[in-house]
Amino acid sequence: MTGIFPETVYNYLKGMRYPAKKQELIMQAKKNEAGPDVIDALETLPDQEFKSQDDLIKVGSELKHK
Repeated sequence: MTGIFPETVYNYLKGMRYPAKKQELIMQAKKNEAGPDVIDALETLPDQEFKSQDDLIKVGSELKHK
């Protein structure tokens, strides 16, 4: 996730049930009143299903380092 610390994004995913698709992550973040920077970061994720928060962390950290 580019331009934002992954930990910030994960704070807005409280209550998320996995597996979850990208759009479900975005909906949960909005439900938790995430700001546009968090939503934008989630939009950079690939369209896939994330099996767990660890899976999301792995993909998110890979994007941050690209």
